[in-house]
Amino acid sequence: MSHTAGIDLHTHSSCSDGSLTPGELVERAAAAGVRVLALTDHDTLAGVAEARAAAERLGIRLVPGVELSAGWRHQSIHVLGLWIDPESAALKAALEGQAERRRTRMRRMCAALSKMRLPGDELLAAVEAHPGIPTRSHLAAALVQQGHARRIQDAFRKYLGRGRPAHVAADWPALEEIVGWAREAGGVACLAHPARYLLSSGGRKRLVADFAAAGGTALEVVSGGNGAQNAPACAALALAFGLRGSVGSDFHGPQLAWNPLGRLAKLPAGIDPVWRGRD
Repeated sequence: MSHTAGIDLHTHSSCSDGSLTPGELVERAAAAGVRVLALTDHDTLAGVAEARAAAERLGIRLVPGVELSAGWRHQSIHVLGLWIDPESAALKAALEGQAERRRTRMRRMCAALSKMRLPGDELLAAVEAHPGIPTRSHLAAALVQQGHARRIQDAFRKYLGRGRPAHVAADWPALEEIVGWAREAGGVACLAHPARYLLSSGGRKRLVADFAAAGGTALEVVSGGNGAQNAPACAALALAFGLRGSVGSDFHGPQLAWNPLGRLAKLPAGIDPVWRGRD
């Protein structure tokens, strides 16, 4: 597959767990030849205004977005709200609820680390000092910085991953509710990185069926650095359930050199692009 020129509809800034500010992200996207960029930070719209200002300056079209955390059959599922209205009062209220869920979960994980004789209070303070929304990636980074893990992956493997001693299951709203938030804010709901969830092929099919039944619009058919290898299976699911297709790097920062902004495989033939009609 050749590359999709200039479209990247899944990125993160320092307002969630990315390493670049929204303005820096847009500048890097412009330098990479991206023409249409969605900022989709986790459960927050805090970076959209800064990104929009930078995009206007640099001649990029910014798609206001957010990556919403949902619960489905005891799993955390991510739904991108694309082309949402950042001024939607209902969405702002919903996201404040998400932020409180994240803060509660973080406090519980740090309490679990304290029971393991690790400095849970210090780790919590380090996470809360970060200006963006608190995520497990921030806690993993704090564990590394304070010498309790060698690398981010080790922190997840040893403490924070599913089944590990400091893991706390997230209590996210149901998938149908999350899809409704995106739609009610004037946007479209796109199921993020469908190949990444720990599901059997049958389970993945049920997830996509439920997402479509809830009013979902699109599937992220091409996602991240390994998008090309999973694209045919994701495309088949999109076609089976009448969903449009999206492409997104899930870019978090230049430190992940294998996953640059905008360098994404084309949507497979027969998939209706989610951006069609948005010119």
